[in-house]
Amino acid sequence: MSEASRNIDFDMQAAWLRRFKADAESNLKAFALRLKEAMPELVTIHESRGLFRAAKVTGVTVELGESRYLLEIAGGHLNASVAMVVRGITLSTKRIDPGDWFARLAAETQAASEHAKALSQSLSGFMAG
Repeated sequence: MSEASRNIDFDMQAAWLRRFKADAESNLKAFALRLKEAMPELVTIHESRGLFRAAKVTGVTVELGESRYLLEIAGGHLNASVAMVVRGITLSTKRIDPGDWFARLAAETQAASEHAKALSQSLSGFMAG
C-alpha cells in the first residue's frame, strides 16, 4: 500500500469517527440506510422497538463474500466486529476498532465493485463477438 493510500485511509477513518462521535445514533441510521439503498440484498438494519416509541436503529450488518461486518451502538458506544462466515456457519468473530471497520469495509466493497466491473466487461466482450 502506498503512502498516499495509507493517508487517505487514515483520513477517511478519522472523518467517520468524528462524524459518529458527534451524534452516533442518527449517523448510524443514515449510514445504515445508505448502505441498504446501495446493496439491499447484502445489508441488514437492526432496530429496537419500544411499545410507545418509534423504532431505533441499533446496528447494521453487511455480508460480503465470507465476511460479515457488524457495526452497532451499545451503551452509547460504537462497537465493530468482523466475522468469517462459510456456508452460513460463523467460524470466527473478531472485535475491531470502528475506524478499522470502516477502512476494511471500504476496501472490500471497492474490490467487489472492481471484480463486478471486470466480469461485466468480460461478459460484454463475449456477447459482442
